[in-house]
Amino acid sequence: MNASRNTLRPDRVAQWRSRLAILSAGVLLFLTLTGLFIWFFPFSEFTQWSVVLHTLLGLLFLLPVAWYCLRHWLLYRRHPLTHIKLLGYLGLFVLLVCLASGLVLAGQALFSIKIHYGWQGVHRWTTVALLAFVLPHILLIVLRDARARAAEAMALVGQATKQYGRAAFALALFLLALVGLVVYAYDPPRLLTDFPPDYDFWEPTNPMYGRNRPFAPSLARTRENKPIDARVLAGSRSCGTSGCHEQIVQEWLPSAHRYSAMDKAFQAIQLTMAQQNGPTSTRYCGGCHDPISLFSGTKNIYAEESKLTALEGYHEGVSCLVCHAIKETDLKGNANYVITAPSRYIGELEYQETQSEAWRVLRDFLLRAYPREHVTSLSKKMF
Repeated sequence: MNASRNTLRPDRVAQWRSRLAILSAGVLLFLTLTGLFIWFFPFSEFTQWSVVLHTLLGLLFLLPVAWYCLRHWLLYRRHPLTHIKLLGYLGLFVLLVCLASGLVLAGQALFSIKIHYGWQGVHRWTTVALLAFVLPHILLIVLRDARARAAEAMALVGQATKQYGRAAFALALFLLALVGLVVYAYDPPRLLTDFPPDYDFWEPTNPMYGRNRPFAPSLARTRENKPIDARVLAGSRSCGTSGCHEQIVQEWLPSAHRYSAMDKAFQAIQLTMAQQNGPTSTRYCGGCHDPISLFSGTKNIYAEESKLTALEGYHEGVSCLVCHAIKETDLKGNANYVITAPSRYIGELEYQETQSEAWRVLRDFLLRAYPREHVTSLSKKMF
């Protein structure tokens, strides 16, 4: 009887030392950690590249992990049902649901125009359930074996368990380091972060506009009183290239917003105003007609009168992002509002500058797979 049981019992040392088991554990640990980073960490280059590598490695190791789960189940399915085995079954079930929902989300992010938030919720909460079931499953096995290490054979199991844990953690750390390496290697576009040395702040000679009004005489200002690179507020056409806002972009193209800076009457009045009162006086009009040029510091004292409008501002006037980046408004005065630089995803500015298909695919994938920042920072309540 004992001999027949031993023939059914898998070699536990070999199972702990299995490369497939270590690979599966390390990859799942990495996917769990990056998934939690994406869920709870603030928007950054790190979280965006975590989304990319989380998806790529999840797809790459989907079949090996699934094969390990199947093999593991086949090895232990005839064993008596215990609390450890029950936790294993529950963990296996939620893992399969988590993998399936991740596959659906990856497909939606790559080939659709948006992800379904229901699938996102399933993917997130099965990750939590996976931790709740699989961690106790493994820890209970380790504790059970620790109590039985008096026998020489069980001592070998203990050594194999430690090797399994160290190798799985090392693999997860290696993959996390890979994310860090990609973040380090990524060279984002260099953006304007401060005013030029010759910028006219108006404050010393025109105190009536108050302190910290670098865009005076316009009442419009940025929250940090810093300039915003023209490229950050431009790129309205790209809102329609991802398939998301095509109709809105088509409505914007012939609109008064789009032509507000290009309008010949505005350009003529701006030129006359600059000739009579100096280039910086045209900032007063810029808050409504030419905000991209205003906030990028183009309307400066030494600017040529014919170059008071930045190229991006000339072509886009009031862009999509100008309106969506406004955070505060005040009815007192002309163009009295506060704007912040909108968060731009990896690939957005690169695609604007190069029209590279690779950057477009990356941009669209991130916007769909990780839409939280895009939605929360640009959504507006109408009433």
